[in-house]
Amino acid sequence: MKVIHSVDLPEVTLPNSALTGVQLTDYKDYDKFSTYEARIPAKSTVPLRSPESENSVHIYYCISGKGTCGESGDQRDVSPDTVVALSFDMTFELTVSAESDMRLFVVYYPDAKMGYRSLAVVRGLSEIVGTDRDINWLSGRSRRYLIKQDGFPVSIYNTWVYPKTSTRLHYENHIESAYFLAGKLTYQWQDTSGEWVHANAKTDCNNGTNYLMNMHDCHVLKNHDEDAYCICIFDPVLIGAEEYQPTKGVFLGYKT
Repeated sequence: MKVIHSVDLPEVTLPNSALTGVQLTDYKDYDKFSTYEARIPAKSTVPLRSPESENSVHIYYCISGKGTCGESGDQRDVSPDTVVALSFDMTFELTVSAESDMRLFVVYYPDAKMGYRSLAVVRGLSEIVGTDRDINWLSGRSRRYLIKQDGFPVSIYNTWVYPKTSTRLHYENHIESAYFLAGKLTYQWQDTSGEWVHANAKTDCNNGTNYLMNMHDCHVLKNHDEDAYCICIFDPVLIGAEEYQPTKGVFLGYKT
């Protein structure tokens, strides 16, 4: 398990040099994807493109702020809880409105074989809630923006965690990353010595906490007295409507 609080991180230039922000995970933590939080000033226009040094699927989750993005003549609104997902050969122009700065959660997934081409998805949370992508996961709701049929190698979700819940989880076949934007939570997991350790989330309107289960960690997710929300990544991509099943003892996870 890797835990990092964005409030503690220095500002850096992202692999797309048009963006700046903080780095949440890197390829040393897990070799399939890296994640960032980009901070874009109001009234700015920036390209959403694959990193200069590699061909990557690139995915953006709008945390706050408003704007538009797309190719010339085809613009879509971007607002909180909108996901923009692009293959390496697609570049969209993002224009942030004058109302406020924008925060974007950014995922880069290297496409060494360049197998993901001409893919573009712009999808808001309102398009998912109440559909078959809105899944009850025992302690909340899992709203699934990207599933296998969308053609991307990873899934990205908005996960809602109900207050005063405790869930024992273990993903044998997937790596999960969860970036919490709101709520007061505690994660417990076993370290390499077998001892159970814990870490508390730090979330506010400007910062969040990222948990990366990079060793398929058995863990307990405890939410306290208020709703919690996070952006989840699952690698490899899920089919779409998977439900939890027992894995190790009393832990739950996805079998496939």
